[in-house]
Parts: sequence; C-alpha cells; structure tokens
Amino acid sequence: MPALFRLVRLPNLIIIALTMLAVRYGLIETLWRKAISDFLESGFLPQGFGLHMSTLHFTLLLISTLCIAAAGYIINDYFDTKTDRINKPERVVVGRSISRRVAIGLHIVLSSIGFLLAAWVCYRLFALKLLLFQILSIGALWIYSAYLKKQMLSGNILIALLAALVPIMTGVYEFAAGSLLSLEIMNVTLDESGSKLLKTGAILVIGYALFAFLSNLIRELVKDLEDLEGDLEDGCRTLPVVVGETQARYLAMGIAVFTLMMLALIMKYLWQFELNGLVIYLAVGVQIPMLMLIHRLWNAREKSDYTRASLLAKISIVTGVLSMVVFRFLY
Repeated sequence: MPALFRLVRLPNLIIIALTMLAVRYGLIETLWRKAISDFLESGFLPQGFGLHMSTLHFTLLLISTLCIAAAGYIINDYFDTKTDRINKPERVVVGRSISRRVAIGLHIVLSSIGFLLAAWVCYRLFALKLLLFQILSIGALWIYSAYLKKQMLSGNILIALLAALVPIMTGVYEFAAGSLLSLEIMNVTLDESGSKLLKTGAILVIGYALFAFLSNLIRELVKDLEDLEGDLEDGCRTLPVVVGETQARYLAMGIAVFTLMMLALIMKYLWQFELNGLVIYLAVGVQIPMLMLIHRLWNAREKSDYTRASLLAKISIVTGVLSMVVFRFLY
C-alpha cells in the first residue's frame, strides 16, 4: 500500500481535493452567502440561492478528477522509470514494487473510472460538453508523459495549465448546474446584482487559477533543476539541459518575483475592502515561503538545495489554496 500511495502521489492528490473543496465552499458558497445577506437586508426573500450542484454530483466530480490525476502520475512513472532510477532511486515503484503491466492496467482502470463518473455527472447536469475537461486532461497527461516531459518548457507549461484547470473546472461545473436562472432573478430583483456576483466569482476563480499556473510552473522548473543529472544521462531536453542550470534557475526566480508582484497587487485590492486578515495571511503564508524559495534558488549549489526549493514551492501552493478557506471566514 505505501508503494501505491507513492505511485499515485497521495500528497498531490490531497492538494487537488483541497483545491476543489476550497473553490466550492471557500469561494462560491461564500459569495452566495453574502448575496443572500444582501437580499435580506434589502427586504427581499431570496429563494433558490446557494450552491446548485448537489453534494453527490460534486463528490463524483471530485473522485473523477482524483482518478484521472492518479492515472496521470502512474503513466508518468511508467515512461520515466529509467530517469527516476538515477534521480530518485529510493522512490522508484514501477518495475520494483509494482510491475509495469500492473501499472499500465491501473492507469487504464483509473482513467476509465474518472471518465465514466464525469460522464454521468455531465449527463445529469444536461451538460455533456463539460466532459471535454476530462477528455483533454486524460489525453494531455498521456502526451506529457510519453513525449513532452523530456522537452524544453512545453511539458512544464502543460502541467501548470492542468493545475490551473482544476479551479476553473470546479467553477464551470457549478455554473452549469443551474446557477444562471438564480443570477437572472437577482438581476431583475436587485439592480444587476446577479451579474456583479458572477463577475466577482469569475475574477476570484480565474485569479486562483492564475496563481495555480504560476506556482506550479515554478515547481516544475525547480524539479527539472533537481533532476538535471538524470535528465542529462537519459538524453532529455529539459530547460536546464538546453540553456544551462544558471539560466533555468534565473527563469524560475523571475517567475517567482512576478508571482510576488501579482500577489502584492491583489493584497492592495483586498486591503481597500478591509479584508486585512486575509492580507496578513497571504503575506505570512504565501509570500514568505515564496521569498524563501527565491533565496534558496539564488544560493543553490547542490541538488539538496533544489529539493528544499521544491518543498517551499509546494508549501506556497498549499497555503495559497487554504487562503480560500480564510476568505470564507473573513468575507
């Protein structure tokens, strides 16, 4: 069982689950709760306002996403066994604890379960077009593992985009579950309040998706720096191999600085709306780990430095996700 957990990257799956839960209950439900409060203060009785996607459908979507992500990690290890034996020999699972045949079988089974669960949810929501999220994800994860992982930047960007897709997909599925009618009622009843709610929700979800993209791109670049030795021996064309370790390190630091600047602008906006607690949380929980990451990369000399930098990147990702929970209690 420990080998299976390592194979499917259990900590990463937990982060994905936290992201979906935080978007649903930290952002979307909080905005609906605020809208209900505003309606009551204006003397109207809100009806049908709140989360429209049932708990059952959301749970199945969550399981579907985790199955597809787990299948992606399995196929990644399946294609990457040779490099992993050099970079992380103690963590190699495929070919040791789990045979290659079993690994590819698990990939097929999990991908199929993920697809079928999402298909059922889409059918129940009368929104089969949303199944495109799962089809693209399954195909993208295979293409990444088989072709793009060993190429310069394309694989890094693809994984970062898939990470950004998680909050966007959660928001889109909720909207497709029937929110449109409630938003139209809000518009008619109280001065375009539905459009304002939709705009605020879209800005928040896209904002977190952008953070997910940037933070995961940083981590992908740091992981390439960490795996430089094995990638060189395996003939990979990752960014550090092509342009050199120093240049790749500077690029990762540059993206981290840009992320810090973006966060600073967001924090200024939040401060104007008197969400001071959230500003303090972002400064301590997200910006400080990001600054430590930049410092670690600036002084990196050994593989262990990149390992610590990768951990700091993951901490920033987790604290960024948890900021949505903080938002729930402060907004």
